[in-house]
Amino acid sequence: MSTSVTTITVTADTDQVTLVNVFTVDPTRQTELVDALDEATRKIFVTLPGFISANLHTSLDGTRVINYAQWASERQYKEALQRADVREHLTEATAVADKWDPTLVRVRSIHHAQSAEPQ
Repeated sequence: MSTSVTTITVTADTDQVTLVNVFTVDPTRQTELVDALDEATRKIFVTLPGFISANLHTSLDGTRVINYAQWASERQYKEALQRADVREHLTEATAVADKWDPTLVRVRSIHHAQSAEPQ
């Protein structure tokens, strides 16, 4: 599993889209699912046109895995879904999960914590 630190650039009102995919999984299989998603991202997605980044999140109760993946455009995301290697990965990952709910979204608003020190 990747352990690098990254900073994501999120931009509102652009062509960029974000896939938010919430997987429901048996807690005994959460690590298996994360490992499968991580491997496919490292081997496949990072090489695809339009792919920007992916972040995998695990729920503390072990029942969810959330994939937050940024793409340059909806078109490039949809083109990636047509690839045989991507479809194979999706088949493998969804076989581990009980359910999944992929949703393609666009950032509309961005907020940050206020600084404790006046500037």
